[in-house]
Order: sequence, then structure tokens, then C-alpha cells
Amino acid sequence: MNPRLIEKTIASCKKCIFIDKPPCIYHVYKRFLPGIVKVLVVSESPPPGNKSDYLYNLDHSDRLRKVLARIFNIPSTEVINYLVKNNIFWTTAVKCRPISKKYIEIMRRNCLYILDLEIKELKPRKIIALGTIARKSVNELRIENIPIEKHYHPLYLARFHKNNLQSLRSLILGD
Repeated sequence: MNPRLIEKTIASCKKCIFIDKPPCIYHVYKRFLPGIVKVLVVSESPPPGNKSDYLYNLDHSDRLRKVLARIFNIPSTEVINYLVKNNIFWTTAVKCRPISKKYIEIMRRNCLYILDLEIKELKPRKIIALGTIARKSVNELRIENIPIEKHYHPLYLARFHKNNLQSLRSLILGD
């Protein structure tokens, strides 16, 4: 497993117009990667626009982290530690922060090679694709020999299907 290669690849990519590169800013692969990745969760992208919220920006409130705290029934300050402790790594199909939602599909296609590299380097035992963008990317990579689960994005569930949040918990934790 070479997490530096993943971060270096993201940092050097110039394919898109973007605001910033949160996985590099917060050194996600260095600071929050479990020793063994049992579950790789792939969601959409960092929140678009000039924002500070990002799952791994622990100095700023984040909607996704709050929803995950509800799903796992833990304080939002413990979400990242909880994921690492359970050998779960949360990534995004789009690695850079989009200027707006209208660029996400283009960026998704441009990031396919990075997601492919990430999967090859991390060697997860299972992949969970959350949301349309993540499902498209995972489908296009034609991944073999790794079980893949697909589900709605947690923020979608929190807004429209709160009663399904626990099914997502079971899917992620395997219980």
C-alpha cells in the first residue's frame, strides 16, 4: 500500500478547474488511512463551492460527519476515529473541490484513473458506492474480485429517507 502515491497523483493532476484539493490539504492518506482497509466507502465529492466543510477537516463542522455520527450513534467528533478503528476508509469519486455542482460529472470522469489507483493501492476487501456519482465511477472501473455494494448517499437518506439510515450502518459495518 502506497498512500503517498495516491496523494502525489491527486496533487499533480491538472485535468480540471477546481477550488482546492482537500485530500491533499488535510493529508487524508497519511493521517486517516487504516493499516488494513476492509471497507472502502466511495461517495460523491467534497462539497462544491468556496466552503471549508469536508469530512476530514476536523476544525470545521461538516454535514456528512454529522449524519455519520447519527448513523453510528457516536459524537461527530469521533466519526473519523470510529472509521479508522473499524478499518473503513471514506473517499470520494471526485477528489478536488468543484467550483459548482455543474462540474461534478466532468470531474468524475477525469478522476477515474485516481480512484482506480486508490483501489489498487488500498486493496479493500469490500467497496461501497454511495450516491449516483460514486456508482457511475465504480461501474465504469469494472472492478473484479472485490464485492461491491451500492446505496444512497447518507445526506440524501438524511433528507428524504431517515428510516433507511440504519440499513446504511449495517451495510458499512457488515452487521
